[in-house]
Amino acid sequence: MTAKKFLIPFILASLAGHALVIALTASIDRSGGPRPETVMNVELKTPTEVEPPPASARSGPAAPAAGAAATSGYREDSVALQNPGGPYESYLLQIRRKIEGLWSYPPQALSEKREGNAVIRFTIEAGGTLAGYYITSSSGSPILDEGALACVRAASPFAPLPGAFNLSLLHVTATFSYRMGN
Repeated sequence: MTAKKFLIPFILASLAGHALVIALTASIDRSGGPRPETVMNVELKTPTEVEPPPASARSGPAAPAAGAAATSGYREDSVALQNPGGPYESYLLQIRRKIEGLWSYPPQALSEKREGNAVIRFTIEAGGTLAGYYITSSSGSPILDEGALACVRAASPFAPLPGAFNLSLLHVTATFSYRMGN
């Protein structure tokens, strides 16, 4: 019994030593040098306002004309997804969380090490339906641009616009920033 108690510390030390060796070999490349750590950052940033593209470049149905808005009580507003302190803050936070939960780096863009900022403008109808979406500023990579658009499509439908907003449409602009670390 005393011999078993004497072996336990040596067995534990051996296990700890083996774990250390395995951890160290996992971080060394076969060429003998340390592996660079790959960090992938995907974040939404507050965009700068830009003019919408021509109607031919938009996806989804177009908003009613301004003349129709005046006669039918039609009301709309435009905001950035990160509109701190604004009247839509809690609603935008819900949308942002939903989008961030679905958003990922497109695998092909990741393997090709593509980076960029895709600015997307999308429109939410009063009932929460995605009325339209388009790129206002390309990332320079169709793969990243489509990844951002696909994420917005996947996140819809959104929660209905709260009645207190008194809006028919809410236009939201968001920047999808794709960055890879060193």
